[in-house]
Amino acid sequence: MDSAWDQLLELIELIAADPSRPIGPDVEQTFAALSTQAISDRDIDSELQVPDITRWLVGMIAAHRAVRQAHPEVDEDTDLGDLLRILTRWLHPARPR
Repeated sequence: MDSAWDQLLELIELIAADPSRPIGPDVEQTFAALSTQAISDRDIDSELQVPDITRWLVGMIAAHRAVRQAHPEVDEDTDLGDLLRILTRWLHPARPR
């Protein structure tokens, strides 16, 4: 079975790729559950709070949709890859340098 982290990214990708797909309470609840597990698994920074993660994930998907609408000339896969990279760097625990 995929980790909570993998499931979270797959769900984000699915929702972000389909702007007609609504982001309702059920999606937010799933984000929260997966984020909670990913924090427990140490895949998401434990300093982040689940309600904040959930709220910002919804906001980032909304931003992705707005960017896609404003810049249709940019390849969809490029924009989606950028979104996932930004979210990964934000959510993962800091690594010692």
